[in-house]
Amino acid sequence: MASKKIGLTLLALCVAAGLGYVYVSDRNAAGDSLKIYGSVDMRTVDLAFEESGRIGQVLVEEGDTVKTGDVLAKLDDERYAIALDNARATLEVRQKELDLLLAGSRVEEIDAARATYKANAASAALAQRICKREQKLGRATTEQMVDQACSQARVSQAQALASKKNLDLLLAGTRIEQIDVALAKTGLDDAARALRNCELKAPSDGVVRSRLKEKGDMVSATSPVYEVALMDPMWVRAWIDEINLGKIAVGQKVKVFSDSYPQEPFEGTVGFVSTVAEFTPKTVQTEALRTALVYEVRVTVQDPHHRLRLGMPATVQLIE
Repeated sequence: MASKKIGLTLLALCVAAGLGYVYVSDRNAAGDSLKIYGSVDMRTVDLAFEESGRIGQVLVEEGDTVKTGDVLAKLDDERYAIALDNARATLEVRQKELDLLLAGSRVEEIDAARATYKANAASAALAQRICKREQKLGRATTEQMVDQACSQARVSQAQALASKKNLDLLLAGTRIEQIDVALAKTGLDDAARALRNCELKAPSDGVVRSRLKEKGDMVSATSPVYEVALMDPMWVRAWIDEINLGKIAVGQKVKVFSDSYPQEPFEGTVGFVSTVAEFTPKTVQTEALRTALVYEVRVTVQDPHHRLRLGMPATVQLIE
């Protein structure tokens, strides 16, 4: 009898323990937050020189971390430096021409122009008198002599008129239309910009994913040299089914887990929830979800130490 009672007691204890385990398990299951699955994603940019030429230096390699403004590569800039020197010299010439124009004509230049005009005017008057005299001679002269005299009168009159206009220009001074220094300044600025663009710089913090060209390669504005993954922002692209769509909202705080750091969740914020349903991408390795219609969710992740990598599987746990 005693052994029978002991057996019944042990059986009761086992049943109670089992019921307790089921109860605790159910409680834990009920308390679990919703989890959705996806992978780490980031934006990438193809970097190319704005100018064409031959690559002179390649300064970073694949996998290198770069900061905003870091120089990644350089073109052979000899011809751009020559173009800048030429533009600078052109501006100096134009500036000197402008200074002369603004200073106006010297007194000696005006006096010389006035004297030239007076001489041409006197020659024109004399030629006109000779023409008239030849015309009055009638049979005492020839038609050829008349033509020559009158033709010379017209030439002298034209010379006198030209010298008069030149004198008037000197007296009037320089017109603003003659000043073309602004165009030379624009040329200098453009040459300086082209020389600066011989350096390829990182637009923001990132990691070099691919180096597409080598030193010595000829490149243009359509020839990417590097592919850089931008580290800010880092985000996870995940998918949620329609049943749980009401449990997530833009701005909601979440935790992001990766297989590489299972005990170190990353803080995240829901930044986008798609309004259009789609079939679950094959990259999501959850068989139960592959045939379901889901909605894309993008979660911005705080990763100050840059431990996450592009394409890394990730689990997003919603904080309720």
